[in-house]
Amino acid sequence: MPVAHPLHATPRPIRYLSLALAALLAACGHSPPQTALPPPGPGRPVSTEPAPGLAGCRQTPAARAALQGVALELQARGLALQVRCQEGNGGDGSSVVQLRVLDGIQARAVLRGPLADGQAVDMGTPCGMASAGAAVTAGGFSPDVQYNRQWLRALMARHQFDNLPDAWWHFAYRAGAPAPVR
Repeated sequence: MPVAHPLHATPRPIRYLSLALAALLAACGHSPPQTALPPPGPGRPVSTEPAPGLAGCRQTPAARAALQGVALELQARGLALQVRCQEGNGGDGSSVVQLRVLDGIQARAVLRGPLADGQAVDMGTPCGMASAGAAVTAGGFSPDVQYNRQWLRALMARHQFDNLPDAWWHFAYRAGAPAPVR
């Protein structure tokens, strides 16, 4: 009695579906992962342009250089700096600052809480929106949010920026501050 091959015993539609699925899985295994963000790590190209979002701002060259220093320090930690001019006060040169996660694993070395790639760091309130909860002295937030806000203040202070009392995201460059040491 001849023995039938197992593949021939399977109905045709299921056989072709199985082959198509196997080919698809094989193709996935040979394709590099695609991401919307640049790859993390020291091999990532570093921009020599001023921190993004400052076109038309009244930032001094020293303030722009200091923001670039912040951006480079953050990049080495798996984070990105997003900056825009503060619209109020007649364009006084202050900045709205937000951190975005590039590499959550790297960022966990310095920040706390959920750190999903491509997402903003949790600071308790939205960036750029005035509210009682955005104030530097605001309480009632998780220990992770409080830690992240303090870490951002310390980082910005190292680069000669003062956190203005109205919001965790509002910073101004110290006029006449010495150039950051590199």
